[in-house]
Amino acid sequence: MRSLRVTTVTAITLGAALVLSGCGRGAEDGAGENGSVAPAAEGKADGVIEVWTAGGHADNLEILAEPWLKANPDATLKVTDVPWDQVITKVQTATAAGTGPDIIMTGSDQTATVIGMGAVDQVPDGVYDVDDFYPAAVDSATGEDGVYAMPWYVETRFLFYRKDIAAELGLSAPKTWEDVETMAAAFKARPGGTYGISLPRPVEQPAQVIVPFDAQAGGSLTDGEKWTIDTPELVTALDFYAGFFQRGEAPLEKTDATFENGGTPMFISGPWMLDVFSEAIEAGTAPADFTLDSVGYSVFPTGPGGNNDQYIGGGNLGVFSASDNKASAWSFLSWVGEQEQQEQWFGLQNELPANIAAGDLPAIQDNPVTQTLMEQMKDTVAMPNHPAWSQIADLLGKYSEQVASGQITSEEAAKEIQSQADSIGFGW
Repeated sequence: MRSLRVTTVTAITLGAALVLSGCGRGAEDGAGENGSVAPAAEGKADGVIEVWTAGGHADNLEILAEPWLKANPDATLKVTDVPWDQVITKVQTATAAGTGPDIIMTGSDQTATVIGMGAVDQVPDGVYDVDDFYPAAVDSATGEDGVYAMPWYVETRFLFYRKDIAAELGLSAPKTWEDVETMAAAFKARPGGTYGISLPRPVEQPAQVIVPFDAQAGGSLTDGEKWTIDTPELVTALDFYAGFFQRGEAPLEKTDATFENGGTPMFISGPWMLDVFSEAIEAGTAPADFTLDSVGYSVFPTGPGGNNDQYIGGGNLGVFSASDNKASAWSFLSWVGEQEQQEQWFGLQNELPANIAAGDLPAIQDNPVTQTLMEQMKDTVAMPNHPAWSQIADLLGKYSEQVASGQITSEEAAKEIQSQADSIGFGW
């Protein structure tokens, strides 16, 4: 999920990259040090600025832009929303044709692929200060030789658990991996218990939990020069992940057990799940004894590496290499990233600001759900920001399934993934 939604809920409140050479990255008139056209001066943007957003962001972006358009009367904005699953294909087509929008929105997990295509320009000096944004978010917008997009909004995940069932068992929010294992075992073993935790099954992109588990074990899947997958840390992460399946505490197959009915009383996700639960309660589809008071949540527990890093998601904005209105596009993009606009965006779209200072907004700080989210945001890592990452993630899914079902060991999986990753490379 690339979009974070935090809604007030009663008392809780919340592909293969098409590699092209150049693609407009060369020096041009008015270019800054990074080889991209510098932003237009304040109030001097003009022409049509075409923006491709994704996943339902167009309408609110047009509302957000109204003050900027008043300050730049010679500029107009044209915003088109693209389904998430069409973003890469549309950008590939536009890049190959040399025609497309001026600004492109990509998910944080898509940005490296778009950079690898040569589809976006390197960010010129003065557009934004990377120190004002979450480091992991900037990481997701960084290519082989610089930064190619601006983080727009961010999201991450944390731990949900059945607070009411935990209280009956004398348990509270887990603080360590060992606590998670203890809680999962207790949930499963209790009278009427089915499972202890729900994790993304091997066919459901388990990389979204395995990458953080690797980080929590003290590892990283790349050192910037090569893939670093065959490590003791990844073995530890795979053992932790697969152990829940091997002990029967997590369902390996589809099941009718859910969080609401107590069958899977723990999982990792984001605050949008409170909306899901609230809607189920209001619709009468949740069990009668399930209420929002049943839901506990906390930052993810600390792993053996001494941290509780979760992966950072969200959306990034870049300027299309073939744009014919780059100066105005950079000007608008820079304005969107300022603290005031980032705060307003949270009010419009309920998406967490990528600008760190905007996170001090009372609407964020005074909400217990977003408080937890902000606390977790301090400890985040980006998915490996290389175009070939999707292939590596698929390998993690394939081999984690074999580990979870006991066909191979975690050590064997790490060696095999490393071997294939070495052949694939980074994809730049």
